Amino acid sequence: MAIVGVLGLIGGTVVAVRAVAGGDGDCDGGVKLVVAAAPDIAPAVRDAAARWSATRPQVSGDCVQVQVRAAEPADVANQLAARAGGAINVAATVLPSPADADVPTVWIPDSTAWIVRMQAVSREAFEPDATSVAASPVTLAVPDQLATALNATAGTAGAPQVAALLAKVAGKQVQLAAIDPRRSTAGLAGAGLLYDSIVTEPKKLVDVVKAYRSIAVAADQAALNKSAGPAQVAPMSEQAVIAYNATGPAVPLTALPVDPAVTLDYPYAMISGKPRANLEAAGLFRTALTADGNRDLFAKLGFRAADGSTSAGYPAGRGAGTAPVTVKPLAEPQKINDILGYWNATTAPSRVLTLVDVTSSMNRPMAGSGSPSRLQVLRKTATDGLGLFTDDSELGLWAYASGLPDGKDYQEVVPLNPLNQGQRARLTSAVAGAKAVGTDVCGLYETVLSAYKALKEGYKEGRSNTVVVFTDGANSKPGMSLETLKLELERATDPTRPVRVVLLGVGPDVRQQELAEIAAATGGRSFVVTDPEQIGNIFLQALIRTS
Repeated sequence: MAIVGVLGLIGGTVVAVRAVAGGDGDCDGGVKLVVAAAPDIAPAVRDAAARWSATRPQVSGDCVQVQVRAAEPADVANQLAARAGGAINVAATVLPSPADADVPTVWIPDSTAWIVRMQAVSREAFEPDATSVAASPVTLAVPDQLATALNATAGTAGAPQVAALLAKVAGKQVQLAAIDPRRSTAGLAGAGLLYDSIVTEPKKLVDVVKAYRSIAVAADQAALNKSAGPAQVAPMSEQAVIAYNATGPAVPLTALPVDPAVTLDYPYAMISGKPRANLEAAGLFRTALTADGNRDLFAKLGFRAADGSTSAGYPAGRGAGTAPVTVKPLAEPQKINDILGYWNATTAPSRVLTLVDVTSSMNRPMAGSGSPSRLQVLRKTATDGLGLFTDDSELGLWAYASGLPDGKDYQEVVPLNPLNQGQRARLTSAVAGAKAVGTDVCGLYETVLSAYKALKEGYKEGRSNTVVVFTDGANSKPGMSLETLKLELERATDPTRPVRVVLLGVGPDVRQQELAEIAAATGGRSFVVTDPEQIGNIFLQALIRTS
């Protein structure tokens, strides 16, 4: 008997749930198996659960009751991260730790990428071996007429098609759209496709900023479907395109698989720490769910089998063919972190206090005789860097060298304020007028500590609170030692108000190990630049914060 109207709270969002009980409806006192499944695949999982329940499954003599909850993977990930005492960047408020009864025994997100991201929060989050239950290639959903214009004759969307697409975006002929990559694996794969297609050499990295900021971001698949039109292109799974076309839209979509290929693989992950009977029931249901007899439930909704093949009832058409595809889940931790890091750095508001070394050594050549001075290179970098920040970011500028006004080691040149047109003008003017002073004595340590405390004091949630330090040497002022600085930074650290220090060493006189130790004390990063052509690329990398 189907029990209708049960509500589940996943990640702070109430979602409609249909629970499927045992075949005769008398399993109220048995083993309850709660399965949280991605909304697209939940209907097939529910139907499979109904079939299995009709066989009256048991664990140690107790009947099994299956409840299938449709839940966005991002919301479940947020809940599981809170359970582990951590956090995951899914563009949502961090949750309090949930009661164990509110945590499902099984999670079927759309991709192994979610398992990888969760394991970065807690290695012990899942039982071993998350078996895939279905597959769907990530595609670019393109209106039919536009697909022809992009010359996508090969049936895939690779670098040439992306280049043609970006040209149309620049000409206002096409709108890029996507679900936020922090909340969607298809969106994440789309952001990765743009990155791989654009960044053919390091200096092209800055071009990703423009591409990412051109994307119209949707909250979920329903919102993305609602915005679809004759000039909109979006990364979507093959199954999502099939489901959209099944509604009889005025503008049907063609599914172009992305190159390099990425596949949603719907892993069946059992949550660790659950009672043994629940996990045993979960193992039995997994066997039933992946049995050949249930392939039809997935096929009719547009899903492929876990091996990439199709079966009877699969609604092929408009780019979705019946030929098998190679399943390539997005499962490389570094790749996932890099894409999310670039997305965060280029689309999320930042709060950055920049410290610029103005000691006399900044007048020396950057890389040998005839090259621009270190200060000239920093002027250009800082000016170009302003374009990397969103208008709702906050930026400020300090200069540092011993003997500045008021006897301090640093001077506030431009106060930290929202990056409106006036603030951009003030920063541009200050950078253009920056001059080195007549001393080479540098109180780097005291300045970094003061900046760290200032940024922490005004800390703002939802932003990358970062101190960016440009230096061409090392601390040369007697007094505070490196060990003392690290100790003071450790004492000032507040896990609820994290502030990173990122250091960019310019020129051949930088003490790389020293910068690395300062950065490590705050969870930041350090870079040493010897080539002026590198610095714009590295400046962007410095702003990246991973998920």
